[in-house]
Amino acid sequence: MLLFLNPRLSYYLSLKDVGRVFNKLFFIWINPILLRGYRNTLRRQDIPPLDQDMLSVCTRRDILRAWSQRARPESKKTLPLVLFTCLQRPFLAAAIPRLLLIVFRYAQPALISKCIRYATAPSSTRTMESDHQGLWLVASSMFVYFGLALSAAKYHHSLNRLKLMTRGALVGLIHDKTLILPSVTYEAGEATTLMSTDVDGLDSIAEMTHEIWAQVVEVLIGIYLLASQIGWIWPLPLFLIYVSSHVSRFVARNLQSRQKAWNVATQNRIAATTDMLANMKVIKMLGFQQSITQRIQELRSTELWEASKLRWIMLYYGISANALGIFSPAITLIIFAILSAAHGRSLDTETAFTTMAILGMITHPANMVMTVVPRVVAAFSGFERIQKFLLQEPLQTYRTELSSNAIARNTKGSYYGIKTRDLGISAKEIILSNINLDLTAGSLTVMSGPTGSGKSSLLRCLIGEVESAHGTVALSSRRIAYCAQRPWLPSGTIRDAIRGFTDTDTNNKNDVGVESQKYYDEVIRACCLTQDFSSLRDGDRTQTGSRGLNLSGGQRQRVALARALFARCDIILLDDTFSGLDGDTERSIFDNLFKPTGLLRQLKTTVVLASNSSQYFEAADHVVILGNRGIIDQGPWQTLQIEATTLSKFSSSNKLTENEKSKISANFDKLSAQLRAKDETETDLARQSGDPAVYGYYIGFIGLSNISAIIICTASYSFFITVPQYWLRLWTERGDRSDAFYIVGFSLLSFMSWISTSGQMWSNLTRLAPQSGLRLHHRLLNIVTTAPLLFFSTSDNGSILNRFSQDIQIIDKQLPSAFVALVTQILKLLMQVILLCAAEKWLALSLPACMAIVYIIQKVYLKTSRQLRFLELEARAGVFSNFLETTEGLETIRAFSWSSAATIENTQKIDASQRPEFLHLCLQRWLNIVLDLLAAAISTLVIGTAVYNRDRVSGAEVGIALNIMLVANSTLLKLVENWTMLETSLGAIARLKTLESTTPAEGERGGGLEFEPARDWPRRGHVQLTSITASYHSNNVALDGLTLDIPAGQKLVICGRTGSGKSSILLALLRILELQSGKIEIDGIDIKHISLDLLRQRCFITVSQDPLIMPQETLRFNLDPSAAVSDEVIITSLSKVGLMSHFSVKHTMDIDTGIKPNAHPILDQKVSSFSELSVGQCQLFALSRALVKARYLERLGVKPIILLDEVTSSLDSATETMIYRIVDEELTAKGHTVVVVAHRIGALEHFMRTGRDAVAVMGDGKLQGLRHD
Repeated sequence: MLLFLNPRLSYYLSLKDVGRVFNKLFFIWINPILLRGYRNTLRRQDIPPLDQDMLSVCTRRDILRAWSQRARPESKKTLPLVLFTCLQRPFLAAAIPRLLLIVFRYAQPALISKCIRYATAPSSTRTMESDHQGLWLVASSMFVYFGLALSAAKYHHSLNRLKLMTRGALVGLIHDKTLILPSVTYEAGEATTLMSTDVDGLDSIAEMTHEIWAQVVEVLIGIYLLASQIGWIWPLPLFLIYVSSHVSRFVARNLQSRQKAWNVATQNRIAATTDMLANMKVIKMLGFQQSITQRIQELRSTELWEASKLRWIMLYYGISANALGIFSPAITLIIFAILSAAHGRSLDTETAFTTMAILGMITHPANMVMTVVPRVVAAFSGFERIQKFLLQEPLQTYRTELSSNAIARNTKGSYYGIKTRDLGISAKEIILSNINLDLTAGSLTVMSGPTGSGKSSLLRCLIGEVESAHGTVALSSRRIAYCAQRPWLPSGTIRDAIRGFTDTDTNNKNDVGVESQKYYDEVIRACCLTQDFSSLRDGDRTQTGSRGLNLSGGQRQRVALARALFARCDIILLDDTFSGLDGDTERSIFDNLFKPTGLLRQLKTTVVLASNSSQYFEAADHVVILGNRGIIDQGPWQTLQIEATTLSKFSSSNKLTENEKSKISANFDKLSAQLRAKDETETDLARQSGDPAVYGYYIGFIGLSNISAIIICTASYSFFITVPQYWLRLWTERGDRSDAFYIVGFSLLSFMSWISTSGQMWSNLTRLAPQSGLRLHHRLLNIVTTAPLLFFSTSDNGSILNRFSQDIQIIDKQLPSAFVALVTQILKLLMQVILLCAAEKWLALSLPACMAIVYIIQKVYLKTSRQLRFLELEARAGVFSNFLETTEGLETIRAFSWSSAATIENTQKIDASQRPEFLHLCLQRWLNIVLDLLAAAISTLVIGTAVYNRDRVSGAEVGIALNIMLVANSTLLKLVENWTMLETSLGAIARLKTLESTTPAEGERGGGLEFEPARDWPRRGHVQLTSITASYHSNNVALDGLTLDIPAGQKLVICGRTGSGKSSILLALLRILELQSGKIEIDGIDIKHISLDLLRQRCFITVSQDPLIMPQETLRFNLDPSAAVSDEVIITSLSKVGLMSHFSVKHTMDIDTGIKPNAHPILDQKVSSFSELSVGQCQLFALSRALVKARYLERLGVKPIILLDEVTSSLDSATETMIYRIVDEELTAKGHTVVVVAHRIGALEHFMRTGRDAVAVMGDGKLQGLRHD
């Protein structure tokens, strides 16, 4: 009504709407961002938000709804149909601009025909009407070419939206399934590979689908137009297409299986790389770097071997497709010319050039159909893998919730917190049976038992992570605070780790602000973290590092405990949470929580503490003793009828002062912040302007022979594919020469064109891509594995893994093609420009202006494009990290009921990664429409000139000019696109180059020249530490002037509270922590002169607190990665630690029957095929590995030093005694020097010999005392 009453307002709004349409249609809105990127450095806040329908929360919701309503039973088409249902509207919206694109494309041959007819019309027939026809030709050319530019821009923009929506939907679907699958599902890194490699292969599925139907329509229209030109021989191109389609069918049959094999090989490599990155500190301590590197490089070679099978198929297909594109126009035109000559007619200009244009527009879509169909088939292998993952059985939990109305109170009138009846737990064997528990709400229950008795399994059953074989579990609440035996800490600050998702949880919306901070401070004090925070420059804002690498073992446990307390759940399950703490700290925390006024007592929280220690049994309300696959006894401690061995913990007689502050052993934050500030400044400049040295760096990996082959083949192809246009002009203006001469010449040019392009494809697919990919991966792997520990504590594992997945995928699939395509387009454009100027000499005058315009456009474009690509890859690393941390902490996330919060975080990470990518795609559309409009202007100019100068321009010249413009426009567009793709793909190479230049190799600070010691060094094992000082950074001294003499054959026990420098001594011996001053000598040789590999492989045998076990590798590889000992040695070592029975065939499921005939039936099976090891059994496994290595080195006459780092912190007294007995009998008794870092010395006292062995007490990085008694 307002618009009707106020025409001015209506006029203003209509103009505004038109302006908004033009703004979107011509991508004018991107100009300010483009200029900002050209002048300054783009930041995340400069990137506009996504449209509402593109947000991953929307696509995730829609696809989950569609997946839940899918047809059953499922078939191979189920997931594609679900995806179509989810994205139906945006998918169909792309069809309209695609139809317009067809119309405008096929208007071009008609326009060429009209122009040639107009130019060749006799002057006697020209009238005023024909002059008007010339003006109409100019107007028509403007309409056709500008319509072509706009419809292409709209179509590809719709596809870009679909691409991101497809990825967001599929990643959301995979993440949702991840949250409900059993946690053991992710050992092979399947989810991470699916959301990266497989989803990336499917994000263009919508484009491929549209191109199939559209190009079939284009072929049919082209055939109709061709029939109007050449008559009854029009079926000839169809026959040639049919012949070529046989090759396409062969490709389609073999492509899917080979694509799947490639993806599986990629998954295996990424899984092994993930394991390596997660355990890098332990790998360095064990000296396994070389073996692990070799193993991953073998997996990389296997991956490329599987890729080569697919590449050869694509090569065969490419050769046949090129044959169709090159020979089909040539054969058709030659036959038409022969038939015309037989009927006494010559090949006229209009027919020749119009036919060539139409044939090009038939063979191109036919080729594209033949190209797209195999890609769609290959894509279905990705759908199949994802669907298989989605159809896995979710985690089943049969826990029920206790109700005060349904469940009676106990005899004291209190409610139950946990109640189990006839509970049985079994995996590949029976773990526990007949478990009956009645735990009162608000009580403290201590659960104890020997190693492998099922304590952790029972706790995991209570949180629903282990399915019960029979019986029931009832809980007062399903929201449980869970502290795993190996704490899960996501990357971020300590404060974020403690608060977790609590503040975003719907149950705690009011638990923020002042009250939340007050409770947070109380939790910090209760966990004795105040001292730790006060010693840090950033306090609780200090970064934890990936997997808590910047924290000591005890600090990780206390941060995880603080998180459990801060969540204020009704039930807390603690799985040996105090094992990594010194005695004083443990007692303080225990009192703060469990004394009558303790925090958990005040909160009336139900607590179950699994521990091997019996020293706090008296404080417990209920004690449960497990053993013999069940409960041996339970009840109040005073009434138990079982004798428990007290596991006392060492408390130094040298009293530590109250002011003593524990250190975070790898607090590198300030140092890394300064380094990052410098690197970011340099990166900002580099990502704007690019680095020409990167081209030389990449070419060095390609190799001179491959470069030469590519250039020679490409130059030949560019010449032979372009010259036929000029040859056709000579043919139509041949004068007295016969047709046979031109037919032979045309055939020879076509054949040479096909030979050269086939050679180019062969060089790229079979030589350049695999060879450069193998070399680049090897360089990246070496840089990462030889980096110092500082690199891993300051770099996020997801970011590093992104280099091995996303960057390597770019190097394998995008970079070689972009490089070859750029060389091809440059040489093709050069030939086309030469031919164009030869046909229309006046166009040479416009060439400098066009080149200047293109140069300015690409210069502005590339500066912004590089930055957006950089921001895109940086944000995608966040998605990787999120997936890795989710799968690692799945049990903790589900126990705390944080799945919804984890979903929100995942959608935020996806949106953050897609914002720069979408802007980058929009920027590409801006570039395309600008170049299309430029080509439209030139084409209109050509036609306008032909109309104006019709007396001085021949039909052949007009035909060449317009035909060349048809392909030159595409060539110019592809040139800038490929240049851009190469520049952005080279970002992977630039990151590798930067990583190589900024990441020092381990041992560089050691100084001195390396030399090779005697083959039997060390023969005795005498260790001397002389005034050594070492620090992780300048303000955090780990070892301060320490002098210590360890005689050969001595067993030295190093004690002290958390952060006192105990483990730093071991790291200094292994040169993981380099010395600032002083020296370490072994048998009189300063270890700084010894290569790191030799030092760690020959001089030391380390058993760390975190045992290294790689589930996807064989038992043999885990125990003897260098394959240096016989089967008997390995079996004997397993038998001595009591694990051989665990690895017997009867405990093995999913036996790999594909192992080699001579392989051992047990040792050559993957570890994942056996029953899962308990934490205590993992320590025994690590000891078995040490025995294997000791036997091998003894054969060489070497006497290595044994390093034991808190190996018994999580073990019961019997297993602890067993380990120390084995160490004493197998190592100490044979003259090995043994250095033990331990909190407990109770069991050790039985194996200490007076006069030989000693106990060293550490504090503040200094030796506080040394006892020999």
